Amino acid sequence: MLVRFDKQERLYKAIKLVRPVHLNVSRTIEKMLEGAGITIAERAVLELICEAPLTVPEAARRLSMKRQFVQRIAAGLIGKGLIEKKPNPEHRRAYFCAPSPAGRDLFDAVHRRELEMLHAVLGDINQTEVVVALRVLSRIDTAFAVLARQAGEAQDGP
Repeated sequence: MLVRFDKQERLYKAIKLVRPVHLNVSRTIEKMLEGAGITIAERAVLELICEAPLTVPEAARRLSMKRQFVQRIAAGLIGKGLIEKKPNPEHRRAYFCAPSPAGRDLFDAVHRRELEMLHAVLGDINQTEVVVALRVLSRIDTAFAVLARQAGEAQDGP
């Protein structure tokens, strides 16, 4: 029996895998963060801030999270001394969040452990496969971000 390759059906199966992959990665990272003093959400915000100082609204947009949620996370990280408020010359109230030396050191240590784990369990995946996966996931994310925005606009009405 000849089975027809259906690109949309295979793409659907790939998208269906996103949730279990996300949940399993989150569970693993959560376990790896034990003793580090930060949660998965704090780790995500800290990573973004370590890349470049950002305002809370900018961080929320990049993480596709609600601004209020990211604000609570940032406040917690400030309280732990892992990020610092920096003045924003363009906006008095929307300060920049930047990593403190302790925050950068913590993230670097956490990230190093994650990379070691990835090498141990997925080191056999070659560079081409990673490039293709990144391209496909980026396209999916972009397409669904547009659809989510359109759905939000339609829900809000004219």
